Amino acid sequence: MMLDKDVYYVKKLKQQMLSIFNMVLKTEELAMKETAENNELSVSEIHTLVAVGRHTPKTMSTIAQELLINVSTLSIAINKLEKKGFVTRIRDDSDRRIVRISLTEKGRDALATHEQFYYSVVDEAIKDMDREQKRILVSSMGNLADFFSSQLEHYNEKLEKNGRE
Repeated sequence: MMLDKDVYYVKKLKQQMLSIFNMVLKTEELAMKETAENNELSVSEIHTLVAVGRHTPKTMSTIAQELLINVSTLSIAINKLEKKGFVTRIRDDSDRRIVRISLTEKGRDALATHEQFYYSVVDEAIKDMDREQKRILVSSMGNLADFFSSQLEHYNEKLEKNGRE
């Protein structure tokens, strides 16, 4: 049984998490509208560029795993991004069936702008915190990330198990 204080913290954290999630998405969307190259990209397309990354080209399945979506959904997004000139498909020389996705110069520029946005937002958010507050925040965010990672794994295993039955 939860104590009244525990109920308070659970309710408060639920409210804060939902609020922060929505505000981050909205802030990201509005900030993107300010930049010319990102004005033609949706938030989900920017997140796809982040998953593609600026270094070694990745396979569709690797990118889809990172975004927690299926390959067919990713394929639609990659088609749009390719038409807009942000990504390119590269066939593997040793196995032509394997296709890797890479950012174009335009894609790298959009990603750099997006990364700069996040660095400045985070920098601004923590500027008035002392070192201990920053340490606690990083630790707490890590705990939340670990928790949600295990929850995703749990639900994915459950879905796979139910799909086999």
